[in-house]
Amino acid sequence: MGAAIVRELDAAGARVIIHARNSETEARALQSELARPGGVVLADLEQPDGAEQLLDGAREVSGGRHADLVVHAAASFRRGTLLETSAAEWDGVLALNLRSCFLIAQGMARRRGAEGGDLIAIADAAALELWPGYLAHSVSKAGLLALVRALAKAMAPRFRVNAVVPGPVLLPEGTSAQEREAIRARTLLGRLGEPEHVARAVRFLAECDFTTGTALEVTGGSQLWRGVPRGSPQ
Repeated sequence: MGAAIVRELDAAGARVIIHARNSETEARALQSELARPGGVVLADLEQPDGAEQLLDGAREVSGGRHADLVVHAAASFRRGTLLETSAAEWDGVLALNLRSCFLIAQGMARRRGAEGGDLIAIADAAALELWPGYLAHSVSKAGLLALVRALAKAMAPRFRVNAVVPGPVLLPEGTSAQEREAIRARTLLGRLGEPEHVARAVRFLAECDFTTGTALEVTGGSQLWRGVPRGSPQ
């Protein structure tokens, strides 16, 4: 999904800097495809200083310019029920999925100030459906949507803060064919989405400058389904 977003913003004319944690090789290969490569920055956003490393690294590779648009797409998709999730796992999921977005917003506000900018967070349908099989993940994504609204207020009018909420686009590893079919059947459009659908939603929010505090759902209508079994997906 991150690669699709990078390609879409590059096609829109942006000079894109790619963030990577453990996938530097893949990030540099992706950079080589771009019309306007901006560089690759390595940072571990699960750590408290990761956001500073990312923003400072972006400034360094761009010749001293601070990033005016940040897409926060870094997240774990860690499975864990109530009894399976340890305190360390809980803290790690919330640090990466939620806290790092707050710290990036804080860093952008300090660096760009009156110049302003845009922040787009990638949530997912777990924020809407709250899956017991992915408890920490669901809570982190629900918190992310609340954070987006709070930041939109706190950072206005210089900054815009929005979110994209993907539905069944990239299914968890290990999803069986039967589970995949059941998830597909719970969309009103009768099909699964593609990463490019999310990328186009990101581009829309980046270009439509009268949006802030918006959570754009890219779910195929799955959020309106009323027959979802309790606890799905498991």
